[in-house]
Amino acid sequence: MTLRLRLTTLFLTLAGICLADVAPSQDLLATNTLAVFSVPDVAVAKSSWLKSNPGRFWDDSAMAAFRNQFESSFRQKWGAVMERETGLDLRELLNLTRGQATLAVFPPLPVDAGAEDSGANWLLLLDTKDGSAALTKTLDAARTRLSTNVPPTVKTQQFGDWRFSTVTIDLQTPSAGSGQPATPPDEALEDEDLRWELCFGQVGSAFVAGPSWAAISNALPRLTATNGTPGLITKPSFSRLWSSTLKDRPAWFYVDVASVYQRLSPRLEGVFGMLSLLGADPAKVVPATGLTSIKSIGGAIQNTSSGWLTELAIEVPATERVGLTQVMEILPLEAGLLEGVPADVASFQRWRIDGPGGWKALEASLKRISPQLSDLARITVESAGQVFDPNFNLQRDLMGALGNDFISMTLAPTGTNLLQLSNPGRIQLIGSPNPSRLVGGWKALEALVHMQAGALEFSQRTGAGDRKVIVATVGGKGGSQNAFQMTTSSNHVVIASDAAAMDAYLAAATRGTPVVPGLVEAASGAGGSQRGMFGFSQPQTELRATWETLRASESLSKVMPPGTTSLEMVQTVESWANFKLLPPFEAVAKYWTLQAITGGTDADGFRFRWFSPNTP
Repeated sequence: MTLRLRLTTLFLTLAGICLADVAPSQDLLATNTLAVFSVPDVAVAKSSWLKSNPGRFWDDSAMAAFRNQFESSFRQKWGAVMERETGLDLRELLNLTRGQATLAVFPPLPVDAGAEDSGANWLLLLDTKDGSAALTKTLDAARTRLSTNVPPTVKTQQFGDWRFSTVTIDLQTPSAGSGQPATPPDEALEDEDLRWELCFGQVGSAFVAGPSWAAISNALPRLTATNGTPGLITKPSFSRLWSSTLKDRPAWFYVDVASVYQRLSPRLEGVFGMLSLLGADPAKVVPATGLTSIKSIGGAIQNTSSGWLTELAIEVPATERVGLTQVMEILPLEAGLLEGVPADVASFQRWRIDGPGGWKALEASLKRISPQLSDLARITVESAGQVFDPNFNLQRDLMGALGNDFISMTLAPTGTNLLQLSNPGRIQLIGSPNPSRLVGGWKALEALVHMQAGALEFSQRTGAGDRKVIVATVGGKGGSQNAFQMTTSSNHVVIASDAAAMDAYLAAATRGTPVVPGLVEAASGAGGSQRGMFGFSQPQTELRATWETLRASESLSKVMPPGTTSLEMVQTVESWANFKLLPPFEAVAKYWTLQAITGGTDADGFRFRWFSPNTP
């Protein structure tokens, strides 16, 4: 036993602490916490979930056959395996949890010379509130089950009033002498190392687990309120997110991105080492992208009286934004619907971003990494454009022709197999003060995308309203295939994935701005369309065809193009979920209400909100 563990043991034994209620995670966790996911009150969260559309959908009697088969598969494949390896009845443990449920990750612990411990450092806490006696009984039963293994597979540490058990979990093979058959592992997991240690026990009313006794003992002073150092709530990056996004939410998460990057940066430099051949400094690559300017990320969900709300905050101080974080700055402009959007569109998203400023930010990032790389990128794009127009100029025809409006939308999926259904028609609108000039710049970018498939060729057709449409095809072994279609409006370049998508846009453009049922309510719940980023999706339009195709198919292999998936993968998926047990989509369509998203940028970073109204 190390000196640190001896001191911990002595301290806890002599303290004779009388445990109080488990502190909330923002006070319980230390300031060095790297990431945390927390449900402050599981009982409240369960009640909220059952009132929400997702909870009502899963609990609907129409889903019973599919739900029961899926849950049974989960219990057989993971629940039974985990019970065999740990002795714990997971369902019983989860049913006992009525207070907080928290999973936190900390910096790795020092590893003693010759020790097998990896230094992993995380903590799982499940508070039973008044279920302390029941929890003790559950853990005693788990240890009894483990005691029957020959040879023994569990180590026990008894320190004062606390008893912890450490087991080695092997998700691929049964425990030696367990007397229980192994659950065959999924094919995709056969080559993975799925052996890891779990140390678990009880502190007061809480079930506590971690990767080792060292990790548990490191957390015990705070768990027992014997460590008076400031908690996570005093950490500036967390405190800001707590006030703006996380407080009073039934479930939330936080990631200290800056600290995570600091620990990963030496490895990332190795990943980009080959760029040194282009005169780049690998240490400058990630900072130049702007990712190091992200300090922290936090998010929360809640079911309000009107609907399901998800919030995401990305802390990026305005003074530190470079590269991608500067490119993605959202301008506070209207981002609502406009002409050319079909009323039955599956999804719509509009970003008001400074196009010319974003391009300059990317150029500046490349120069920071390597001036040679920046020059190479400029020459490559300009050469691609000059294939179609000898007078093409990158500054004039691309950078200078970009506007501040970027729109993308998808149409209802069509097809007879899952690959087709997962690739619906797509339409993009690129804002421009001079759309006809930007056409040349976009041809240059598309030429780079398709250069491996074959040379682009352009022709022209007349679409609805006598609009001239540029048709791009790309050559290949099977002959010419559609690449994209392009036209212009007064303020945008329009790029469609195919003729059907382009014709849908042109037809909608003659009918004015569409009226989408339910959009006003969803947009209001998400915060409106004036913050610079706005979008929505219509799940009923997106899911219906795929749902019915899965439900009607004899097997997944019947609805996948030949050669796109393996028989083993199909069997693995079908062992988890029997899609033939799904009800007709119409039976549950009411739960899939329209979802809106809004976003904006302020001095502290980026803020996004998703909202979906509940079905009455």
